[in-house]
Amino acid sequence: MSLLGMILLANPVAVMFFSFLFGMMGNAILRRMSIYERFSDRYLFSGSKPYESLGALWYRKILMATPLRFFNPNIRFSANRSLATLDSVMMHIKTAEVVHWVGFAAMLALNFAVWWYVGIEMALAYLSVNVFGNLYPCLLQQYNRRRLTRVITAIKVRR
Repeated sequence: MSLLGMILLANPVAVMFFSFLFGMMGNAILRRMSIYERFSDRYLFSGSKPYESLGALWYRKILMATPLRFFNPNIRFSANRSLATLDSVMMHIKTAEVVHWVGFAAMLALNFAVWWYVGIEMALAYLSVNVFGNLYPCLLQQYNRRRLTRVITAIKVRR
């Protein structure tokens, strides 16, 4: 393995940013496939309670208290809560979720390589960074998407 590869493998935070880039590229590829809609409409759990018990709301509080809240400005609610605006937010939530799922899968695969080449300690560091950097955002996006779906449905019923 090259020196650059070893240096990169020794820094889980740098690899996390590469997983975001990989997730964006994977999302662009998946968007052109027919399975994208089915993939982006799936939920991990059938109700909201498992997301809450796994700490999605806790994660949201931490996210909103740090500069990470500025990373995706398209997932914000404004005073204009028209159906078109809510549909746009829903589309951005789905996109962000798919990006994080692809990044999670890529970093999980890389986690096994790190375990093999570097050791279990670094693999555990990768796993913890991957869980907090990709898995929890996926859980939070699914929780928010479920809530937003109820709001959009209520607006459509009123019309």
